[in-house]
Amino acid sequence: MILNSAGGRVSVANLGKTLMHEHLTVSFGGWEGDTSVPRVSREDAIQVCVDRVEELKSGGYGALLDPCPNDLGRDIDLMGEVAARTGFNILFAVGLYMDKLAGTYWKLKMAMDPDGTKRLADLFIKEIEDGVGSTGVKPAVIKVATGQAPFTRYEQRVMEASVAAAVATGTPIITHTEGVDGDTQLATLTGHGVAPGRVIIGHSCANPDHAYHRRIVDAGAYIGFDRFGLERLRPDEGRLESLKQMIEAGLADRVIVSHDCVFHMPGRLAPAGAPVVERHPMHFSRVLAPKLRDMGVSQATLDSMLTDNPRRYFEGVDARVAA
Repeated sequence: MILNSAGGRVSVANLGKTLMHEHLTVSFGGWEGDTSVPRVSREDAIQVCVDRVEELKSGGYGALLDPCPNDLGRDIDLMGEVAARTGFNILFAVGLYMDKLAGTYWKLKMAMDPDGTKRLADLFIKEIEDGVGSTGVKPAVIKVATGQAPFTRYEQRVMEASVAAAVATGTPIITHTEGVDGDTQLATLTGHGVAPGRVIIGHSCANPDHAYHRRIVDAGAYIGFDRFGLERLRPDEGRLESLKQMIEAGLADRVIVSHDCVFHMPGRLAPAGAPVVERHPMHFSRVLAPKLRDMGVSQATLDSMLTDNPRRYFEGVDARVAA
């Protein structure tokens, strides 16, 4: 099976160890007006990403998925340049973010256009089939993002457009959640024709409820334990315990592991003088994998989560029969 990436086409079999939720860059609309923060040159931004990718390569990784949606600073040219300089497989997404952090442009555009859902689906399909703008490179996944249920009308319309594009093109979906309502999100997606094995419900590790995790994977989707290192939302100790529960339940083959790191973020959200906490995409391999091995998890299981699970997802294997 062949996938699209920022560097061109790549065989799924050649991805190797893959982090499924990292970001080269993310930016929130309006940061350009914050004249209190220093600017970083384009070359320096690229170099930061190149350095991170080279570390991943040294750690045995062959690919990452950057599921940044269109309205959160998705930078196709930067991804392409980093891929060219490193020879690394960088997969990316098409989609829009959740209502409360959505770009004003898209919220106005959808509100003013009664046919906006179809037009948005057409845009997604065009990127998937023809490439992004004049770059010719094509996204590998569709990003769907919602806040807590009940989902807003804007989120529902974007989800409808995403489903239409997914069904029309066979492209898989990866989602953003607030750690809750992923089962509701999945029911909406599958209820409109998306196969569960084509879905990752993201940020599920924020929720300590094992029953919640089971509802998602028992319905056939993959589950994102993809915010390791984001201690302010939930300490890694809790995330590891939840992951161990999944492994002990025989469900390691349904878990996607990652960090949701951002290698370069223009602007500065933290108040002046507050420390900026740097997170690293090798955190799981360097810090957490040894802890899991001490807890009795085999290296073979850890390797399979990072290699086999992404491959199965891209191949569309229903998580209930992945093993």
